[in-house]
Amino acid sequence: MEKTNSIREWLKDSSVRAASVASIFALIIALIAIFSYFKVKTLGDGISVTGSARKSVVSDSSKLTLTLRRTASYTTLTEGYKGMSSNTEVVRKFIINAGFTDADITITPPSADQIYDNTSRTPEQRQYDIREVITINSVEISKVEGLSKTVTNISIPGLVVEVQPVQYIYTKLADIRAELFAEAIKDARVRAEAIASTSGGKVGKIKTAATGVVQVLPPQSSDVSDYGTSDTSTMNKEVMVTARATFNLQ
Repeated sequence: MEKTNSIREWLKDSSVRAASVASIFALIIALIAIFSYFKVKTLGDGISVTGSARKSVVSDSSKLTLTLRRTASYTTLTEGYKGMSSNTEVVRKFIINAGFTDADITITPPSADQIYDNTSRTPEQRQYDIREVITINSVEISKVEGLSKTVTNISIPGLVVEVQPVQYIYTKLADIRAELFAEAIKDARVRAEAIASTSGGKVGKIKTAATGVVQVLPPQSSDVSDYGTSDTSTMNKEVMVTARATFNLQ
């Protein structure tokens, strides 16, 4: 009899415990549901979209880089520097005669690096590469293009003239950045409206907006970078900006 009563008490306690556990789980589920409701409601009050805008531009400046090189041994290094100075002056005069001014020309101080090879040499036999860089910046782009083709006609014994491709530069980014940013915001609104229409929502006033980096690209290019790009390989370019905008939902 006592054993039967013990069993009944145990079952009764078990039922109470089970009911308590069930109540706790029900409360937790209710709290999760309430939290989720408010979270979704808060997130649903706005929509964030990225828009973009592009503008075709034409380069208005150019840059040409020339590297002058000659070699000298350890014992003739001083004479090599003197020779480079003389050669540089010849090249500078050639550039001036091509229609440029000294204000267009930048000349860096010469430098020399030892040439390493598999030949065993004494210190006196070591060879050095002497370099000097000349850059020409000008808004007369066709003239710069012409110089890039004729400067290699300079013939000086021992001198090598290396010509880099002409760099085409657009200098008026500051003038069009605000215009493109506004266009990117408009594009973001159009995208937001397309998204909102799928659920019957309407896009309201803008809440926040942030512009991305400026991309200067070759025409029709999509080779963008998180840090921005600045193409100098083509005369014609496209400037692209992005804007991240958050709008109220109605």
